Amino acid sequence: MKTVVVFAFLFCGFLCTHAQDKDRLMISAANASNYPARLAYEVIDDRGTSLKVGFIELNSAQHKVSITLELTSVFGVQVYEDANRNGKMDRGIFTQPKERYAFSNAAWITLGKPDIDEMLVKKTGTSTQVHFQLKSVTDF
Repeated sequence: MKTVVVFAFLFCGFLCTHAQDKDRLMISAANASNYPARLAYEVIDDRGTSLKVGFIELNSAQHKVSITLELTSVFGVQVYEDANRNGKMDRGIFTQPKERYAFSNAAWITLGKPDIDEMLVKKTGTSTQVHFQLKSVTDF
């Protein structure tokens, strides 16, 4: 019994130690078509490898949502507003995005995706803030 208690104590210590290794990415976004807004996000490293993908809910343009993950020293984030909440980026007849989207570091190319280097931001300690200005393809 004593061995089980010691093992449980050590395992809990292991979990707590590794939970502290995680970073917090704070995301906020202005210019959503409506609030609350559902945003799809993808965090990538400097080679374009996906670190985390998911959806968040923002109550307002000032609302910040925390995402827990292991960030690389530089990373990029791409988001789009899932305005109709169907879980995908809706596109028009010419494959142009029909929903608002944005990239970290305010990188923007109309009707395209910026190079990874243009959207990279530096991790700032254990909590990094990234704010987006959502745009549509008609925002030139």
